[in-house]
Amino acid sequence: MQKKLIALAIAGLVSAPAFAQSNVTIYGVVDMGISHRSDNIVSGVKSQTAVNSGQQSGNRLGFRGTEDLGNGLKAGFVLEQGFTVDDGQSRTDGVWSRQSFLTLSGGFGTVAFGRQYSPQFNMVAAIDPFGTGTVGEVNNLYTLNTRLDNTVAYVSPSFSGLNVTVAHSTNAAGQENAGNVGDTRVWAISPVYSNGPLMVALNYHQLKANKVTPNPTLKVWDLGATYDFGVAKVAALYGKRDVSATVDRTTWMVGATVPVGAAGAVLASYTRAENDVPVAADPRSSQWALGYTHNLSKRTNLYAAYADISNKNGATASVGDSSNAGAGYQQGMNVGLRHRF
Repeated sequence: MQKKLIALAIAGLVSAPAFAQSNVTIYGVVDMGISHRSDNIVSGVKSQTAVNSGQQSGNRLGFRGTEDLGNGLKAGFVLEQGFTVDDGQSRTDGVWSRQSFLTLSGGFGTVAFGRQYSPQFNMVAAIDPFGTGTVGEVNNLYTLNTRLDNTVAYVSPSFSGLNVTVAHSTNAAGQENAGNVGDTRVWAISPVYSNGPLMVALNYHQLKANKVTPNPTLKVWDLGATYDFGVAKVAALYGKRDVSATVDRTTWMVGATVPVGAAGAVLASYTRAENDVPVAADPRSSQWALGYTHNLSKRTNLYAAYADISNKNGATASVGDSSNAGAGYQQGMNVGLRHRF
């Protein structure tokens, strides 16, 4: 359960005059488990067994606040940091590196400013049966632009089940450079339609290094859908992206979530990716994954997952999870416990 904090508990996060007006919540995820990985791409590298954190979901501690401005307007913020439970370390890429943004919302929708998830990541995470977590995650093969720095995003209100997100980043990774030379600018748009058991989503994501020669515009298209039949929720995902000016990558996934009783679910997916290169054989990878999750309460669950990747023609995909790299291993399993608060 999210816990309301009094103003003194968050001193230093917001200015003093805002204390009496703001509604601030602390939230987070603590995820721990054991992993085993084998069949490394590099000959002679032995299997690995490890106590890992953040396998199903990245560990995080966050602060979320809102202020009612009147006339239907609300201001808000999210500050979220990551950490590892197995060694007690914070992330090394910034204090609020998971998310840090400010919002203004009303009848017109929501505008968000700062470091935030890309529309592509939000779409894929909603479709992947594994939710982009554990060794079964689709993004072992499916290339994602997870977060964007320096971003202004607009999320529309719902129009008969249709929501549209539009985002622009002046530099997707790091502070802007002088004259914006070399800044990776991103434009993205993602309409999502939801109606009862059906969800259909489209995403377009464009990246371009500003004022740099050669200067190709890299484009990403994603199309996905889920349908909940009650006895099973099926999912499908297709993506095409420019890897470079001469190489395209096509990826697709089919999967399902099957409820088991009131608290459990079986997760399954098959993913395939192929690079279209101008010379030689096209590198390609395929992954099948099977998992199970069991809710002990509304906030705590057990999970287990197994995945196997087959690489051909020089492809190098490996079985990572939400926080831990695959390190060249083509087979892997996770078991663990996740608690959300």
